[in-house]
Amino acid sequence: MAKYNENIYDDSIWITATPTPASLSLPFMATESGHFIAYEGYNVSREFHDSFLLIYTVKGTGMITSNGSEAVIPDGNGIVIDCHMPHAYKTVSDEWDFYWVHIKGSGAEPISALAAPYGLRASEVEDNSTFERLLKRVMQSMRINDVASSIQISSDLHRLFLVLARSVIEAENYGQKREYAKEIDIVTDYIKDNYQSSITIDDMLSRIHLSKYHFIRIFKRIMGTTPYSYLTNYRINMAKRMLRLTDKSIADIAGDCGFMDTSNFITHFKKSTGVKPVQYRRDFT
Repeated sequence: MAKYNENIYDDSIWITATPTPASLSLPFMATESGHFIAYEGYNVSREFHDSFLLIYTVKGTGMITSNGSEAVIPDGNGIVIDCHMPHAYKTVSDEWDFYWVHIKGSGAEPISALAAPYGLRASEVEDNSTFERLLKRVMQSMRINDVASSIQISSDLHRLFLVLARSVIEAENYGQKREYAKEIDIVTDYIKDNYQSSITIDDMLSRIHLSKYHFIRIFKRIMGTTPYSYLTNYRINMAKRMLRLTDKSIADIAGDCGFMDTSNFITHFKKSTGVKPVQYRRDFT
């Protein structure tokens, strides 16, 4: 069930597009978009809409409610809403000048999670002119709705998502990196100096003063992976160098890079690269 009170000025723009087979194969597609100038009383409330919604405020202020959380979107800020759950948005100023795009596609859900890792939150856009230009181009391309324009839309939506995701992550990581930079550096340096030996999470923790749960959470958020995966990836990268630059046997390389045995090394290497170490060496000789 949906409720609408769309108090918008006549010069507001609303565009719809029916997805083509070409657009359905792309990571991102736009089904509706608009540039609304709304006045007092504007509000939209839905239980469900099969899309993700990107909203960017040019001027004024809007309020978003999603799954019990609220967020204000002032001018120069954008937000991504998962419309598969109950949501609403409304004007909380005299006027709200904003762009919006309903987005679908295989890439929409995973990248929207990056843009909102801890739930509903508006992101300040650093380069407003570029962000608005991309939104305008999406709307223009939707009017054409051919193969080339579908590709352009997918590319532009990807860039818009990444701007918001980067803004959220950089704002969050600034504080975390400043607070935990020393601890993260100690652990990563320890891994680089001792990757050839057996290393456990407890070995890493013995060098810093954080709880295990807190350390793993902070490390993953800042470095993008768990401490164990970071260690494994570092060992794989060292193994790649040895495979390409030395004549050492696979077994010797496995041991030199800290893997328990050759079979374990081959399993991790293939999972990481898609090929076995022997094939990787052959491809580069």
